[in-house]
Amino acid sequence: MSNAVTKNLSTPGFQSDRAQIDALFEQLNRAYADHNADAIVAAYTRDAVIYDLAPPLMHRGLDAKYLAEWLATWEGPLGMEMHDLDITIDDHLAVATALSKMYGTKKDEGYKEFWVRTTFALRKIHGQWLIAHDHASVPFYMDGSFRAAVDLTPESK
Repeated sequence: MSNAVTKNLSTPGFQSDRAQIDALFEQLNRAYADHNADAIVAAYTRDAVIYDLAPPLMHRGLDAKYLAEWLATWEGPLGMEMHDLDITIDDHLAVATALSKMYGTKKDEGYKEFWVRTTFALRKIHGQWLIAHDHASVPFYMDGSFRAAVDLTPESK
């Protein structure tokens, strides 16, 4: 059991840490919109553990070349919006959870929009917050079809 105290609005340093983490997520959103793979990679630790929507089940670190190839499959800006963002911050560790909407125009497929559940673990390294763990998931229908439930929205049940 940890003796760490979670920062809240009244804890000294919380506002600064929260502002830095919010700025990191804004940087990430701009990088996706601009198709800037290097800027996406810069938001992560080199050995970040990634549980992504696409296979494999897990990988370490982000590959800018792979990201650039994937971003090239989208026309125009790729939108990423975090809703119901909740962040718990300790001295050098933060956990952020959100429902995130991804949207844009896929080449040869048209407009796509779907929601994912996201969890990020961030580490403060030399005064800079970076993403050390990224977990994105989509529920699946348990009716035997095992289809991804990409038609869900926060308002649907």
